[in-house]
Amino acid sequence: MTKNTYPRRASKPGRVSLIPGEFDNLVVDQGIMVRITPSVLCPRRSGNDVEEDSVNHDLNCTLCDGMIIDLHEHAVEDWAFIQSISLDRTYDPASRFDVKDAMMTTRARVRLAYWYKVEIIDFGSQFNELIKRSPKAGVNIDKLRYPAVDGLEDYNIFSLIDGEGITYAKDVDYRVDGQEIEWIGGTPAAGRLYSILYPILPTFRILEMPHENRYYYDQEKSPVKVPEHLPQQAHIRWDYMARGSGSDPVIAG
Repeated sequence: MTKNTYPRRASKPGRVSLIPGEFDNLVVDQGIMVRITPSVLCPRRSGNDVEEDSVNHDLNCTLCDGMIIDLHEHAVEDWAFIQSISLDRTYDPASRFDVKDAMMTTRARVRLAYWYKVEIIDFGSQFNELIKRSPKAGVNIDKLRYPAVDGLEDYNIFSLIDGEGITYAKDVDYRVDGQEIEWIGGTPAAGRLYSILYPILPTFRILEMPHENRYYYDQEKSPVKVPEHLPQQAHIRWDYMARGSGSDPVIAG
């Protein structure tokens, strides 16, 4: 943000300007609390040529989470207004109503960019994931795609079953801590697939920025025009729809 100032117009232009402070108050009043985490592309590729090797990325990379590194130390929590955009049509061409997309509007103080992660922190959801048991002997940790959240009032189901139809009980056969499954009792065979249903925070990715560069000059009670940002708006999609199927196997280290 620069400190440039410009002469104020001698007369009003005959229109009503958006007042960012009042719009921010509306977002707080009608919005929900979200956590917004900046993200960068993972640099761990098979070569050093950006163009040719941009897709040559190890699917089992331990540095990132699916080609994206989330910068958790820069995450911010703030209010946002989220509304579905799937209701503007009677039926989706792919024969489904739920297209997992929405529009999000934030306060002027919040900065957004492409592929930033957005988590709704006061509500829950369930995620169904297919995981491959670590093939390494003696390794009793597997990794979940998302942090499991305990204590959600309406989403508190943990269910785990392997390919043999054997079910495993939480806190008896395994414990869950964030994105880690620790096996403490019975366990699927090494290298075998299993399914787990667990509660998560609704997690989205920013795909488009229809209102990215929105600026405003406050000149109501000032002899100069003061630059300010207007609230941003972003098109968001469920993270697992934006970056692939929730059934992709995750191989633990």
